Amino acid sequence: MDQDEFNATFKLPFKEASEFFKGKLSIPAATYDDIWKDQHARAFMSAGALKSELVADLRGAVQKSIDGGMNLKEFRGQFDDIVMRHGWSYNGGRAWRSELIWDTNITTAYQAGRWQQFEGSGAEYLAYIHADGVQNPRPLHVSWHGITLPIGDPWIQTHFPPNGWKCHCRMGRADRAEWARAKAEGKGTSPKDGSYQWVNKRTGEVHQVPNGIDPGWDYNVGAATSRNYRVLSDKFETLPNDISRAWMKEHVAGPAFERFVQGKIEGSFPVAVVTESAKQELKMESQTIWLDREVLAAQEGLTLEDYRLIPEIVDAGLELKRGRNRYLLTLDKNRITALARSKA
Repeated sequence: MDQDEFNATFKLPFKEASEFFKGKLSIPAATYDDIWKDQHARAFMSAGALKSELVADLRGAVQKSIDGGMNLKEFRGQFDDIVMRHGWSYNGGRAWRSELIWDTNITTAYQAGRWQQFEGSGAEYLAYIHADGVQNPRPLHVSWHGITLPIGDPWIQTHFPPNGWKCHCRMGRADRAEWARAKAEGKGTSPKDGSYQWVNKRTGEVHQVPNGIDPGWDYNVGAATSRNYRVLSDKFETLPNDISRAWMKEHVAGPAFERFVQGKIEGSFPVAVVTESAKQELKMESQTIWLDREVLAAQEGLTLEDYRLIPEIVDAGLELKRGRNRYLLTLDKNRITALARSKA
């Protein structure tokens, strides 16, 4: 798919797609399935990219692309610069890998943004639209063209595009009359296409995946944007303590945390990781500390810069003197209950 074909299909940029990507946390990952299904809606990763600086540079290039400032050819040039600067040895050929990163992230951002628009506009029905011009169309995706269902139908939760690598299908808004016509044509109910077993060779986990969908893609990326960042909890807990601590500092310094503090993201945000000794001393069951939106909203007079000191405050034993200010953090297990700033 070249740039003109992409623009004709997806017509980026638009605000919801950009905001979706800004809300992700950067995560180190050895393979794509280190992050599973709807975790991808809350995490940016690229298989084999483990250094924070490398992931940050890749993310910046993708964000610029989503915002409409970079086509595939330009992204590929940025990709080459990033690879050279970081000495990254990645799997696959240069053209294939750069397009995979560009296409996957732009397509999922577009579809997530479209879902937000559907919900925001009160759409009651959606119709599946197969992408014309695909070089190797998936037979089941072709058969799904025209399927029209109520937006709350369970099939839409597993089959909302994209449904696999380089899937460019989409869904469009429909009305009750179009649903009635689809039913008359045999396309107004969810297909019964069965499923297959997929085994993660690295973990041994067995997953049941709907036929026609690639492993790990059977989820609604748009609906997943409403998930709390706690969907990534297991990732934070399974990373080695020193690595998780370093990445948590990156998260607090990043754009998603700024949007959280501004009230644009609800739920809870991971803000620090305690050392192993502090975990035992504080009798915490997990190493990650979370800040709830309700607690943040109840605070007064604190700035983004104050909140970005949380990892340092935790490392200082919950009390920190910085310049003329003194910060005191209180916890309830792994949740922050208050952050106070006073004159030192």
